[in-house]
Amino acid sequence: GLNLEIDRGSIFGLLGPNGAGKTTTISILCTLLQPTSGQAIVLGQDVRNHADAIRRRIGVVPQDIALYPSLTARENLRYFARILRIPRDRIEQRIDECLELVGLRDFSHKRVADFSGGMKRRTNLAVGILHEPELLFLDEPTVGVDPVSRRDLWRIIERLVQEQEATVLVATSYLDEAEHCQRVMVLYDGELIASGLQE
Repeated sequence: GLNLEIDRGSIFGLLGPNGAGKTTTISILCTLLQPTSGQAIVLGQDVRNHADAIRRRIGVVPQDIALYPSLTARENLRYFARILRIPRDRIEQRIDECLELVGLRDFSHKRVADFSGGMKRRTNLAVGILHEPELLFLDEPTVGVDPVSRRDLWRIIERLVQEQEATVLVATSYLDEAEHCQRVMVLYDGELIASGLQE
């Protein structure tokens, strides 16, 4: 029963406790799950009929770290760049840009297994933005990291919106993170209980 619109170039917060339905909502909008009723339009296209087209234009950063721990940060990004079909002559430059943005360029040759939790989260984010998506879905991007790492991650997200005009939908269970969002929606037990614009 959700009814929502997300403005381009903004950060939209989907807030609620664990089990509220945040990940399910993101999974539907990312075309990983079919909606059981209603309609979902992402970047002007219906998720039921245009899943492939939508997937090419969105980025997804899952709650679980989706990296290969035995590979370096650069090797992980290089692997995902090929999956994302980034042109070969653009891959290394794009990897450098993403590592610079997330503050890991000096650590690019270190194995992910040796990274702190915050560094893994930043590498996860770098993978999600490699192909310069128009719309970025972040599922609990700061879970399990210390307060300094949380602050750093939010600075990166805000830079993405300001400098690259990205649109971001972020799911979080931390209510204080709503202050970074232009619009918020609160879910509880699969239902919308509050929504509004930030002042």
